[in-house]
Amino acid sequence: IRVHGVSWRTPGFQSASLDHAMWFHKPINFNDWHLYAQDSPSASGGRGFIRGSIFAADGTLVASVAQEGLMRMRKPKN
Repeated sequence: IRVHGVSWRTPGFQSASLDHAMWFHKPINFNDWHLYAQDSPSASGGRGFIRGSIFAADGTLVASVAQEGLMRMRKPKN
C-alpha cells in the first residue's frame, strides 16, 4: 500500500485477508534465527497474492506461507 501513497489510516481504504495458509515442512524452533523471504507475483483488481518461504539458519526450508488479500479505496458516500 505504501507504493500507492496510502496507509491503514487513510480514509476510505479497505483491506481484508481473503485466504491464508501456512505449511510446516520441518520441525521449527522459533527461538532460533530464521529468514523470511516473500514476494507478490500478482496484484490487480483490488486483490493481491503474497507468498513466502521461511528458512532456518542452515538454509533449510522449514515453512511456506501464502495469502490473498483485498485492498481498495471505497467510494465516498453522498
